[in-house]
Amino acid sequence: MRHKLLAGVILLAICFSMLSVQAAGQNETGDEWDWEWMGFAGLGVFMCFIPIVAIIIAIAIGVWMYRDAERRGENGALWLIIGIIGGIIGLIIWLIVRPDIGGKKTERHGDRHCPSCGRNIPFDAKVCPYCGADVE
Repeated sequence: MRHKLLAGVILLAICFSMLSVQAAGQNETGDEWDWEWMGFAGLGVFMCFIPIVAIIIAIAIGVWMYRDAERRGENGALWLIIGIIGGIIGLIIWLIVRPDIGGKKTERHGDRHCPSCGRNIPFDAKVCPYCGADVE
């Protein structure tokens, strides 16, 4: 429903801009075009759409960052705000600092650390599967 409403608003804006271009392009008698005004009106219409496109891109970046942050176990709302406000800069920051998928690793119940290499090993292991050290 929102997409249809947005498309309708854009279509109306284009129609009104074309009417203003046509009105500005006619001379006093209304029978021939004054082509100088056509370029200025077209430029004005184009300049109105640049901020709209920038806002849409910023929202898309923020939504993507939100979903990616939630999937990785981070605070999605924070990264949504950073993405909308920061735009491309916020996206670059997220791509640099984002954690691996699965987010912050938590130690499972029953696991322990190897005294030699420090990695998580099963609770019932007698030898570290990574470095081969005795853990008993």
